[in-house]
Amino acid sequence: MTVGLSHIAHALPRRVVSSAEIAGTHGFEEEFVVSKLGIASRHFASEDETVSSLAIEAGKKVLAKAGLAPEQIDLLILVTQTPDYTLPHSSALVQNGLGLPKSTAAFDISLGCSGFVYGLSVAQSLLAQHEMKTALLITADTYSRLMAPDDRTTAPLFGDGAAAAIVTAETPLYRLGKFTFGTDGGRHDALIARGTGCRPGKREALYMDGRGIFSFMMSEIPVDIDRCLARNNLDKSDIDAWVFHQASRYMIETLSRRLGIETERVIIDLSDVGNTTSSTIPIALERAVFNREVPPDRIFISGFGVGLSWASTLLFRCNDDTQ
Repeated sequence: MTVGLSHIAHALPRRVVSSAEIAGTHGFEEEFVVSKLGIASRHFASEDETVSSLAIEAGKKVLAKAGLAPEQIDLLILVTQTPDYTLPHSSALVQNGLGLPKSTAAFDISLGCSGFVYGLSVAQSLLAQHEMKTALLITADTYSRLMAPDDRTTAPLFGDGAAAAIVTAETPLYRLGKFTFGTDGGRHDALIARGTGCRPGKREALYMDGRGIFSFMMSEIPVDIDRCLARNNLDKSDIDAWVFHQASRYMIETLSRRLGIETERVIIDLSDVGNTTSSTIPIALERAVFNREVPPDRIFISGFGVGLSWASTLLFRCNDDTQ
């Protein structure tokens, strides 16, 4: 069974927050936010917009793109760390909102920046093991609701949004390669929102140790990339396009230099959305890869961040005879 990706769509909240507004509030120069971080604007959810509403919008878009009816979906996976409620799981709301059949398996995965890659692996496994044909993998988060308005480390970076992908065993555009994963829970407090779960304690805004996250990326991700390439019997020179978690332009460019990858093969696509956590990779894939007239044959994707957690895999275009 060949399982892979066929279509991707995304949805963004209505409210647009420019980097001029962010810079003025936090005492930055706008040029710093735009040139170094690579973010000119991002979207923040309004009061009537939630993870489930954004996920439903993205889901409807991708079903329309793929020409699929809701009853053709066997599996729904929602990747989010900002669910509508502590319980029930938000995928139940999305299943109902999309009109998916009651026979649909639906559940949430609580992962951030690595969540899309993890979700692909889970969807692939379930499709293969349970004779399912089509999965809907949705990533969605509203980090703006966790951030302190005056926090200079998070407000310039994060944006809200959702992405939906069709993972299918029927005529995918890209098949999935072998995966690698990693977790370092010893550094869980490098990106954390204390008091938002069921532990007692005062609720605190999202905290990020920017230097710690950068150090983690530079030490762990090159090693994981080499490990994933080796698992797929490839070298860096075999990859046509690289899509890393879109944390910031500076982080992507620094990682690319460390890996010795030519800039023209590295996709950076966050200027009008910011860091949308689990949705950065699928949004970049949709806009910079899937919309190309001739898409690249081999794509390396790698998600890394909150957890600390990371995951990587390859996407092989299904007409690539050399894979």
